[in-house]
Amino acid sequence: MSHFNEAANSWDSSQKSQRAIHLANEVKKDGNLKLDGDILDFGCGTGLLGVEFIEEAKSLLGVDVSSGMLEAFDLKTKDSAKTKSKNVNLEEESLERKFDLIVSSMTFHHLINPEAVLVKFSKMINPGGGIALIDLETEDGTFHGDNEKAGVRHFGFSSADLAQWAKSSQLSVEFRIVDTIEKNERKYNLFLGIFKPLLQ
Repeated sequence: MSHFNEAANSWDSSQKSQRAIHLANEVKKDGNLKLDGDILDFGCGTGLLGVEFIEEAKSLLGVDVSSGMLEAFDLKTKDSAKTKSKNVNLEEESLERKFDLIVSSMTFHHLINPEAVLVKFSKMINPGGGIALIDLETEDGTFHGDNEKAGVRHFGFSSADLAQWAKSSQLSVEFRIVDTIEKNERKYNLFLGIFKPLLQ
């Protein structure tokens, strides 16, 4: 946790901001997601992804376990009456409300049991709602460098992993690669998984 608290003030970069705009636009390409509803940004960090939905959203709640990241999120969104933040660990706790859209970027590889969290999220979306998950496609463990310090628990995920989570959650899922990050003389793919109720 201290890693993210310490990194919060210098987390945002031009490259990260541009990538967040691109990733948000990839989510918005799905015309069936309720962008004008109540949105949860899970693992919101400094709000790089979440802020790209404020204009359309009815409300935006950013949740994170890092108080340092949430301070940056609050500063960035202080002029928006639609936006709130909450320091909560949704692996262990619950929110007593539902959302029309849950978005998350680069958070699931830090979770102990990502499948269980996806199942929890499936019960937190309103009828017709959806979940947009962005993370690393399966990699060799070199993306972060010091995985223990960065709190990495999974070296990315495959389309088969997301298919299993969807089955456990009774959701459908669409999986596609939406970006590539070049570092460490390697290329790492980012995927977008969009989950929706089966009858939608």
